[in-house]
Amino acid sequence: MKPSYGLGILVVVLLTAAVALLGVLSLQGTVSMGLLLAGAWTFAAAFVLVAEGDRSYYAGWGIIIAGLSLSYFVPIQDALALILIAIVGLIVATAYLARTPRAGAHAGGTAPAQSPSVAAS
Repeated sequence: MKPSYGLGILVVVLLTAAVALLGVLSLQGTVSMGLLLAGAWTFAAAFVLVAEGDRSYYAGWGIIIAGLSLSYFVPIQDALALILIAIVGLIVATAYLARTPRAGAHAGGTAPAQSPSVAAS
């Protein structure tokens, strides 16, 4: 079976449900663990499973989802403030990456025409 993003999230949900049923963590701790695992999987999938054009999107949202798990460790207001900062950072990074030309890309999407003397040799 080929690994996919959905399969990883299914594993996260099942693992979180198992921890909840076993009573290992409190309800808030279990939700926090699920968010942390989902964010870590989303971040990892960005570099392993997702197409190159979507990597920054998945990586950014992976960080944001994992950041939501901070509410278990720090006050909720601080966690939300950090998440808002991460969202602003994701927007700025996405806007910057959209404006930056990629290596090997040419204007108009085609290779530049060669002069007749270069083409003849």
